[in-house]
Amino acid sequence: MKTLIFLCNEDTEIDIRKNIEDAKKQIAAEKFYNTTWSSGNNTKIKVGDRAYLKRTGSKPHGFFAAGKVLAAPDSCQLRKQDEYNHLSEAYFNRFYGNSFMVTLHIDSVVDFDQPLEQEKLKYMPQFKGANFKFQQGGCEFDERFCESLDSAWEVHSMPLSRRGSGKRLVDIFCEKGKNHKDEMNYQDAIKAYNQALDIQPGYSKAINALNLCESLLKKQIAKKISETEEIKPDNTSEESESSNTLEPSNEVEIIENISIVSIPEKKENEEEADLLGAGFGNYQKNKEVEKAAIDFVMKQYNGWNIQSVERDNVGYDLICTKDSIVKNVEVKGVSGKEPAFIITANEVEQANKNPNFVLWVVTSALNSPKGHCWTGCEMLSQFELKPIQYMARQRPIFKVE
Repeated sequence: MKTLIFLCNEDTEIDIRKNIEDAKKQIAAEKFYNTTWSSGNNTKIKVGDRAYLKRTGSKPHGFFAAGKVLAAPDSCQLRKQDEYNHLSEAYFNRFYGNSFMVTLHIDSVVDFDQPLEQEKLKYMPQFKGANFKFQQGGCEFDERFCESLDSAWEVHSMPLSRRGSGKRLVDIFCEKGKNHKDEMNYQDAIKAYNQALDIQPGYSKAINALNLCESLLKKQIAKKISETEEIKPDNTSEESESSNTLEPSNEVEIIENISIVSIPEKKENEEEADLLGAGFGNYQKNKEVEKAAIDFVMKQYNGWNIQSVERDNVGYDLICTKDSIVKNVEVKGVSGKEPAFIITANEVEQANKNPNFVLWVVTSALNSPKGHCWTGCEMLSQFELKPIQYMARQRPIFKVE
């Protein structure tokens, strides 16, 4: 799958601001916004290619919409003509001047005056050497920088969407899933989260919520079956009633990724600490978990240049570089299966301001490690942060002479 850049100059696309407002309304209604767009003389565009719309002409220059290439309606495909039967289903059977046209399936958009500015991207280390000058629409973006562009778009579009200056269809479906989950309509929630994953297959917020809803649905079904099969005698004694009383659950349920709904009763061993994650066990075990997690993550960056800055208190543990890509990696090791952990104010600050920040959480680090990865923006949106301690200083005592 390629990433293609399509150009938009307001001098010629005079309705673009209205089109953006229409796109926001369409996305808010849980629908893609479909539009045809000029693709220059590029004849290699395929259905499913990643697509970005870029503002040109008047400044600020930058990206204001994203989606993918859609197949043109069957009756409107240019390939139906013998002269163009070598083209994919993406090409529309009319032209924009001398340029081909394709259909775009837009799933996220921001206001035209608030694009992801290319001038800012140029100075980010992960875009060193990237070319942001495109002579015509439909140009292919250098594959070395596509992942970084997707991450930068995520960081840029998410807060704008929350403020009403944009819309993201993946957020609409996740919010719909959350509402269904809160109402215990787990089947509808699963459907909504799957719709989110159809748009963004690796979106960890949707993946984690989907897994939770599937688990809750199984419990819900099992409970209904149990209630149906259970036969209660009319003359139930106090003793039998007492034996049927539900005991408090010893499970730790996770909402989104980290919000703890119920906590297990205190045990003499460290099972509770294992469930909760990094930083809750004894010192020696925490060090072992931390080392195992670091080793696991370093293997994921095989072939990268890796520098450890664990002792430097910079808000992350590793600097991983490959070609022009830079990742500032914070690693959290968890001995249990749930991604709950302690995070410092310095690390949260990095997640807020550093576009290169990446959080890795390694669960079951000491036996069967499993890695989970989030960008800083994803971490802030998907995790609930709760204070677990405060700094206390005695107030000064002023003496009256």
